[in-house]
Amino acid sequence: MPIPPPDYAPKPALEVLTDRHRECLALAARGLNSCAIGKALGLSPRTVDEHFARACEVLGVRTRIQAVALTSVTDISAPCRAPPGSRSSTPRTGRDGKS
Repeated sequence: MPIPPPDYAPKPALEVLTDRHRECLALAARGLNSCAIGKALGLSPRTVDEHFARACEVLGVRTRIQAVALTSVTDISAPCRAPPGSRSSTPRTGRDGKS
């Protein structure tokens, strides 16, 4: 069987992810944990963990980190609502309080 050309790379099952899965993964990629993601989306942390478990199953990966890495390099577009004051909306500063 011939090897497919480089531009033919089978896409992972990203199309099967729900919008909620995408939202959770996108917020996790910004550094938020289950509690912060839950607050941002109006969900319990346990429900967020369930969304991660299902997303990992669909993507064929074992961990949340693998799922985030896979979706980050594949450029999923998810409607994200980061909570005010989260790490994603607050500029980083050093210990002295300066950027």
